[in-house]
Amino acid sequence: MKTFPTSAAWCLGILFISVSLITTGSSEVQVVGPADPVVALAGDDVILPCSLKPSVSAENMVVRWTRLNLKAGNVHLYRSGRDSNVEQVPSYRGRTSMFNEELKNGNVSLKLTRVTLSDAGSYRCFIPTLTSQVKETTVQLLVGAVSQPVISIDGTKGWGVVLKCESGGWFPEPEMEWLDSSGTILPADGPPERHRDSECLYSVRRHVTVDQTDTNRFTCRVHQKEINHLKETEIHVPSEVFIG
Repeated sequence: MKTFPTSAAWCLGILFISVSLITTGSSEVQVVGPADPVVALAGDDVILPCSLKPSVSAENMVVRWTRLNLKAGNVHLYRSGRDSNVEQVPSYRGRTSMFNEELKNGNVSLKLTRVTLSDAGSYRCFIPTLTSQVKETTVQLLVGAVSQPVISIDGTKGWGVVLKCESGGWFPEPEMEWLDSSGTILPADGPPERHRDSECLYSVRRHVTVDQTDTNRFTCRVHQKEINHLKETEIHVPSEVFIG
């Protein structure tokens, strides 16, 4: 009796036997937000990002935006296919909206207009109707205030000229420094003078004594690292102001 080699039998059998492997898998829809804080300046409009991943329509879901430090009330509520002001915190009325045309793509971000310093904080994007475990995310909002520094000539000292730089309306508290025309930081006449007003805005003032140079140009720089904002003002001191 003639027999087939094992390898031949396997090849012959594969022609008649069909093996079907069915693999089922699904990605759980999650609510995701930005990894870094969102930064805005007082008076600006800002978007607090929040979305569903993988992208699925949120048109028939309930989307609730709240503040973590507020015990009750909504910042914004979307349900039954429309925005709702039910239990909305009064200070947010007329200032919040969602991108309704983007809901079908899973975009449930919140737009907040005319941002104020008191808006700073942690916001919760929550979708209670979602069946997955990750139904919410937190978005941190940092709000700052800035203004242009003002330079003036404040007299003379020896052979040099005393310059004064002032800038108010900052938040959080900024740093101030003087630079020459090449960008080198100049030693100031003591530490900056700081003041915080009743609205929690900071003013800062700093003096520097400069000698005559080829350009006689000097810059006052005010910067706030936390909100990553910087303002500069340059002054040209006429040669005749310097003594001698």
